[in-house]
Amino acid sequence: MFENVLVPISSEFYPKQVLKRSLFLGKKFKSKLNFLYIIEEKNLEQTDKLIDSYISEYDMSQTKKQIIKSQKQTAEELVFKDAALILTKNKISFSEKVKTGEFTPIIEKEIKKNKYDLILMGFEKECYLNYRLLEKVDTPVWIEARSDTKKILSICSNLTPNQKVPKISLELSKKLGWDLHMLYVLDKEDLVIVDKNGKRSGKKDQKDLISESLGFSEQMKKKGIEIEVVKGIMEKEIIKKANEINANLVILGREQKKKGKLGLPIKNLKKKLAEKCEYSLLFIN
Repeated sequence: MFENVLVPISSEFYPKQVLKRSLFLGKKFKSKLNFLYIIEEKNLEQTDKLIDSYISEYDMSQTKKQIIKSQKQTAEELVFKDAALILTKNKISFSEKVKTGEFTPIIEKEIKKNKYDLILMGFEKECYLNYRLLEKVDTPVWIEARSDTKKILSICSNLTPNQKVPKISLELSKKLGWDLHMLYVLDKEDLVIVDKNGKRSGKKDQKDLISESLGFSEQMKKKGIEIEVVKGIMEKEIIKKANEINANLVILGREQKKKGKLGLPIKNLKKKLAEKCEYSLLFIN
């Protein structure tokens, strides 16, 4: 688990807490950490708009080259220097590379070329990064936010397959020595059952949904997992419970929520959680 970890860092911001977490995971799992500094191409494009329209194409090209050179120096002197200082001291294997492009496409290409067990990254609410990554990759994504307790909140639901999350949550709990709490959310906005393959059923009545949740709850109790079943809106119940137990990490599977308030389509539940939740998130895709 987590033997080969990709740590992408955008030139838009440097989340130092990610370095701290990468050190933690490197020690616990003997992970190899692969730092990827991404020079955001859209920032370079903005340069065109700021530069006088009468400037020559050659001069514009030279300006962009200078910006890229400056960003590479930032990566070397700030990010990679910090990583090398801490990781070498702790005898943790790591690599460094710089790429220019868009955040999500660069990562997609990287994970096609190399097999990674985890993508570890930060989330900046004011940053304009496109977090399509959360919906597009199959590799688990850990978004680091804070790390001051030893509690895991594991999320299952009528809208998730509930296969990988219990297994990985239990493994992490034992490996890290953290308390495991499980929450089963019966989402009242989207009354379907998602099977183990991620396929949505047709609309179900309340009796079927309750029966499904109770059956799953009994299975988890037999494995020694503390579980609570609640009915409500998925994202609200997750944040409420995370605040209640002061979770270090919230683990969620590939949810298939399609409907929200008044039956309207809902998108980017993962991004909403990343924006609203104050705790670290692990999305098991």
